[in-house]
Parts: sequence; structure tokens; C-alpha cells
Amino acid sequence: MPLVPKMRYQFSDQFVDIKVQINILDTIGALLQQSFPGRLPLRVVVISDSNVCPLYGERTKQALLRNGTTAVCERIIPAGEASKNWMVAGELFGFLAKQQIGRDAVIVALGGGVVSDIAGFVAATWMRGVRLVLCPTTLEADIDAAIGGKTAINILGGKNLVGAFHQPSLIVVDPTCLKTLTQRDIRSAMAESIKHALISSADFLEWHESNVDAILALDSSVTMQLIEKNIRIKADIVSRDTAELTGLRIFLNFGHTIGHAIEECCGFTLRHGECVSLGLVAACRLSNRIGLLDSSTADRAERLLARFGLPVRLEFPIEFDQIQTAMRLDKKVRNGSPRFVLLEGIGRPVVRSDVPQSFIREAIQSLLEPSC
Repeated sequence: MPLVPKMRYQFSDQFVDIKVQINILDTIGALLQQSFPGRLPLRVVVISDSNVCPLYGERTKQALLRNGTTAVCERIIPAGEASKNWMVAGELFGFLAKQQIGRDAVIVALGGGVVSDIAGFVAATWMRGVRLVLCPTTLEADIDAAIGGKTAINILGGKNLVGAFHQPSLIVVDPTCLKTLTQRDIRSAMAESIKHALISSADFLEWHESNVDAILALDSSVTMQLIEKNIRIKADIVSRDTAELTGLRIFLNFGHTIGHAIEECCGFTLRHGECVSLGLVAACRLSNRIGLLDSSTADRAERLLARFGLPVRLEFPIEFDQIQTAMRLDKKVRNGSPRFVLLEGIGRPVVRSDVPQSFIREAIQSLLEPSC
């Protein structure tokens, strides 16, 4: 099994080590020793969810206890997007207080994007910030959610509106965890990977087209390449615009303005990646409608999403006014106007705030029409 070379990125003034290796979860205790020399013994709080903890919780706990960790506290939250809320965050804060967790502790997030988001939010705000280690267990978290230091919870007004930038000290990616995922989980994750390809590299897009079956089968060699390529793309962008000040990081939101709105309007009955897939289709159609992107490239992106079994059309209608209302609270809105990440071509994203409402309506309406 080829190993992914050690990756280290600087996000603002903090270095983050990213390690990808088969069965690396069994060495997490030793990795924490290496990451925090001179700070032993460690108190560790493992935050996981009701799906992941029965699979990997005890394995992680024992790996921590073998290597200089004197106390491991474990807290399990309900699985699913609905847990990213004030109530669950408050329960976690209460747990930390009861356990007398101080600023010298480490929070380990064991799970997918929901766990890393809320555990990261708690780590960012508990005592104004404690150390964080991410152990993503889903493909979507491996290639996207765990990279970049964004933490968040959802409120009634929208998704991810409350949060903070809080970089982990260490990210530990163990591809063996993917074996317990459903096919829907794997397919859903591929929307983020295809997004990365569309905004960065024609070669990477072609790589996807050539490896659909191997990716879905979790062929070990291809999976390692998939994870590494995505991490390098996202980490490179984030390292150059950690706090979204230069405008570069916004490109990672390609497909997310409409995608997030759909996710909220459907009550989170669709997976995040499935909504991103729909958002990517709409964003490509919008890019074509305003004259930036040729129709053949938009069709190509749609065909690739469909090959991965991702939705390219809405199976149920959502009123345009609903989506428009949800988009008003998108974090990219400026002076009341939505800003869209669009494409001038593969690897050439742009931000536009002058998109006519009629074009936006057409792009969303295209999600209700028969697919190509």
C-alpha cells in the first residue's frame, strides 16, 4: 500500500500536520505525543456520534491510553445534521465544565463533517480556544470538511451561520474507516471532489472520469490518490486565504450558494453532497447562461456527477421564492445581493454579483427539467 507523503500546511500563523495512512488511528496516542511534546500527560476529550463511536470509539480510546494520555473522556452526540445546534453545543459545554476540562486539554473529533464542525466550534470557544485534533471517518470529511479550520453550528436562519475559524493541530486520516460507509455516503462525497476538480484542474477532472468504478469500489490505491489530491487542492487554497480576506477561498463555495439553499429547503433530507451536486449543475448552467462557460463543459460536469450516482435534478419541486429566501442569508451576500462562484472554464472560477434574478430563476428551474 503506497503511503501518502507527510503534508504540513501553514494556515495564518499555525502549522497543521495532515497524516494519511492505513490503520493510523491505532497510533493516534503516539501522534499526539509527537504533536504536543513537553505537554504530557494529556487530558483528551473524544467527541463522536452515535453512528461512529460504536465502530471506532473504543479503538481510538485504547490507542490514546497506550501513549501517555492519563484521562480520556468520551461524549457521544446524535448522528446527523440536526445535531449542529445550540442545544447540543450547550450540552457539550456543560460536559466539559463537569469534567473540569481546562485549556491544557485536547478535543479529538472522531466522525464526519457534522462532528468536526460542532466539536471544532466547541474547541474554538471553550475557554476561548483549546487544542483540536480531527479524525475524519467519512470520505466527505477526509477530502473537504476536515481541511481548512471552519467550525460552525446551524441556526433557524440558515446553515453554518454561527461559527469560528479554529485550526486543528493535527488531522489524522485513516482510509480503513471508509469500509463501513454506505454507497450513498461515498457517492455523496464525490460532489466535493468534482467541485475541486472543476475549480482547479482539467487533469483532475479527467482523472475522475477515468476512475469512476475504482473510486466507488474503494480501490485502495485509487482511494489514497483521491484523498491526497483533494487535500492538496483545498489546503493550498486555504493556506493562501485562511480567513477569507483575499477572495481566493470563496472559490471553494462553487455550487454551494444554491446547494446550501436546497439543503435547508428540503429540511436536510438530502445529504450535503447531494445538494452540492444540484448546486454544481445550477452553477454551471448559470455560468453558461451569462456567457462565461460553454454548454459542452456544463454538460460534461453534469454527466460526471450522474455517473457517480449523484442527483442532477430535483425529485421534488421547491418554490423559487423558498430558495431565494434561503440564499439571502448566504455568507457570500453583500449589500443584499448574492454573489455566485461561477466558471469561465475548468480551473477558472470567478465571483459575480451582477447575475440577473431571471437567470438565477432559470438555473434553478433547470433542476426540474429532464436531465441530458
